[in-house]
Amino acid sequence: MTVLIDTNVLYADHDTDATRHADAAAALEAVYDGELGQPYLSDYSFAEAITLTRTRTGVFAPAHRLSKKLRGTAACQQVYVSAAAFDNAVEIFKQYDDHTLSFTDATIVAVMQRRGIEQPSSFDDGFDGIVSQIPPTAV
Repeated sequence: MTVLIDTNVLYADHDTDATRHADAAAALEAVYDGELGQPYLSDYSFAEAITLTRTRTGVFAPAHRLSKKLRGTAACQQVYVSAAAFDNAVEIFKQYDDHTLSFTDATIVAVMQRRGIEQPSSFDDGFDGIVSQIPPTAV
């Protein structure tokens, strides 16, 4: 089994005041313990999580702490959105214009398809009807 971690799980784990913090923390603990197979983190989700943290807190330090934590997590293999995956993401984003899929989520779907990653772990219902996912509350 393989799983790609979505931004909202990373952010909810990092923000101890987030309503989904406990679910995200438990899910990531299971991920890092290998219970869901090989975990992956895309560069787009990494960037989005750092930006979201900086925007919501209004200060640099929490975003920097999250960056160090994510970069220091050996359990997650970092994957990069290639030019081909980016082109696929543009098509996926257009194809599912009737969904609430963000462009970053479209890159997640593209990377999953190109690398054979089985599911994302996300709180986001934008993946519904596109790919099967592992909701953090189910872990």
